[in-house]
Amino acid sequence: MTSIQFDGQQSDERILYVITPHQYATYIAISKIVLLSILFFLILSFIAGVLPGAYSSAIRMSGFIFSLILIISGVLWNQKVYHQSKTYITDRRIIRFEIVSPFFQAKRMLFWSEALKAKAFSPNLFYRMLKIGTIQVEPHLSGGENVRVTDVYYFEDLANYIDKILYVVKNSPQEITSLRPFVPKPKGERG
Repeated sequence: MTSIQFDGQQSDERILYVITPHQYATYIAISKIVLLSILFFLILSFIAGVLPGAYSSAIRMSGFIFSLILIISGVLWNQKVYHQSKTYITDRRIIRFEIVSPFFQAKRMLFWSEALKAKAFSPNLFYRMLKIGTIQVEPHLSGGENVRVTDVYYFEDLANYIDKILYVVKNSPQEITSLRPFVPKPKGERG
């Protein structure tokens, strides 16, 4: 992981793992956009069926064009968000880069010395079966902001790995350099 670098990386900061949203999350988001566009087109077609001829075809055509624009822009936006949003787990901190608009990116970080614990949960049973969930790293101070990462593959194992980092940082910080990077594979195959 030494060849990977990110904006604001400190000298000698070692990346232990890079979290990217799971590919299924992209597919689900795009599917929602497509279904929403189809539903919008069907509603406008139903309304157009009630209106007289000239208005009917104009509403149907504008509904089709708007639905097509919604599908194209939704697919492009979701691909941008899910391919460019990344979270880096390093030997010093967790830092999340998230796309919030076509022109801006939000950055949230939490140093391990400020972190209290990591929590992992899955939003539903389907995601749990796929081993996809959310990780939340909470700070010591109640007023501080936590770092929340969604659509993480092997989310429970990664939360345990973060807890291991927190334990090492608090109890024997000199051993942080000997930590091996996280490997997203089933237990027993991580090598």
